[in-house]
Amino acid sequence: MPNLAMSKIAIPNSAFRILAIGYLLVSAPIFTSSLDDALILEQGGEIPAARLRYAEWLESNRGDQEYTSVLFHLASLSDSARDALIVLNSHSGNLSPEQSALVLARMAALESLIGLPEEAARHYEMASNIDGRNGELYLLDSVKLKFVMGEFSLVRRVALKLANSARRPFVRDEATAIAALSLAHMGDGEGALAELKNYSSAPRTINSPYFWMVQLDIAQTYGYPSTEAISALTKNFKNSTIEHIARNRILSWDMPSALLDSEELRSR
Repeated sequence: MPNLAMSKIAIPNSAFRILAIGYLLVSAPIFTSSLDDALILEQGGEIPAARLRYAEWLESNRGDQEYTSVLFHLASLSDSARDALIVLNSHSGNLSPEQSALVLARMAALESLIGLPEEAARHYEMASNIDGRNGELYLLDSVKLKFVMGEFSLVRRVALKLANSARRPFVRDEATAIAALSLAHMGDGEGALAELKNYSSAPRTINSPYFWMVQLDIAQTYGYPSTEAISALTKNFKNSTIEHIARNRILSWDMPSALLDSEELRSR
């Protein structure tokens, strides 16, 4: 089934992981004068001492508007991704609901990155129940991870509901696609394609290439015509990786992280 539909759990190599962790955790922190000592220690290479000062500030400044920025910065100074998760979790009880949803989502993204899909799905789902504005995005991420874990019946049920309730068009597109993909994995490829065809035939614009990649993969896997998907992908995404995949110039797509064996990660 399709790589872009996350049929494999992606686990990053060391260099990619280091860059990605920094991207996920460093959230443009703004330092006030009370953090000057921590910043000076950090810039002087005294990282353990700096981490201690940042942690002390967090304990003394619960509810501060800079709290999550400082927390993400502290986590980014961790020696490993798992240590960063411990830092985030240890301070998660000090957050407002809005801050909590953001931290849970960052934890989920990091867990997904290092090959912990079950924990990531749980934290995305928790975030979706807290953040009304972005809840549908977090729920979609949770559903995709549960698909990776093979929970096709559950994924289909939740994705169908999300497809009907989401405000964002691309969330509806992707929820519809993953619901159909789950149906195909449950053995009904023809029914899955019929659902996608019915959705795309309505007077709407498909906003996500993921929808067409799922349709293309199901069609090719089960021996059905894939003209509609190829046409949409090559017309709407010219000179992109998406077009090259659709035209078989790229035969498959794996996340770079798939190159690392999961056993190497578990040993860290």
